[in-house]
Amino acid sequence: MTGPTADALGRLRADGYTVVPAVVTDQLLERLRAEADALVAAFESGHRGEDFWHFTREGESTPVLYRVHNLEQQPGAPLAAGLFATGPLHHLAETLLGGPARARVIAMIVKMPHVAAAVPWHRDRTDAEPGRAINLSLFLDGSDASNGCLEFVPGSHLLADDADVDQVRDAGPVLPVGARAGDVAVHDVRAVHASRPNSTERPRRSLVIEFVPADTEVP
Repeated sequence: MTGPTADALGRLRADGYTVVPAVVTDQLLERLRAEADALVAAFESGHRGEDFWHFTREGESTPVLYRVHNLEQQPGAPLAAGLFATGPLHHLAETLLGGPARARVIAMIVKMPHVAAAVPWHRDRTDAEPGRAINLSLFLDGSDASNGCLEFVPGSHLLADDADVDQVRDAGPVLPVGARAGDVAVHDVRAVHASRPNSTERPRRSLVIEFVPADTEVP
C-alpha cells in the first residue's frame, strides 16, 4: 500500500478530491474483484433485495444494477465487510483526517458495460464541515472518461450548504478524474461531483466507504 503524498493531501484540502495510487494490489485486489463478479452474477441470475439498487432503461425490461448498498451485510461480500471493519482504507482515512477514523457505510458502485447511466451532479451531504467527512472509492477496475469516471468541480466543498449544484457545475471548471484498479479516489462529501455513462465493454466497479473522525456524532 502507498500512502498519500503531501501534494495529494494539499489537493484534498484545496480541491475537495485527490487520488492515492495502488492502495490495494495483488491478491487482495483480485479476490475483491472475484467477490464483485459473484455479486453481479447473482443479480443477473435473478437475486433481488432492497440493497441491490437497479433501474430499467426506457423501452427495455432488463434491470440494470448500479449499486449494492450495505455491502458489509451481504452474505457474498466477506472481504468487503473486512475492509469496512479494518485495514488499508482505515489507515488511509486516518492519515487524511489527521486522527482516528471510523467507517459509516460501504457500498459497491457498478457501471455495467454499455448500459450504465450517468450519475447526476450532486453533493453527498452538507451536514459536515469541510474536511470532516470523506468518501474513499477503491477502484476494482480502471476508470476513465469512456467508462464512467468521476468528475468534480474543484473547491466546491468549500461552498455554502445551499449552493446550487447546477450553477456550480456550469461555472466550472469541471475536471474528470481517472483511476487505475487498486487506486483510491478520495473526495469530501461536500464536493460537487458526478460520473459519466459507461459506453465501453469494460465494467467500472468501485467500493465506496465514508469515513469520519472517530469522535464524530452522526446518525
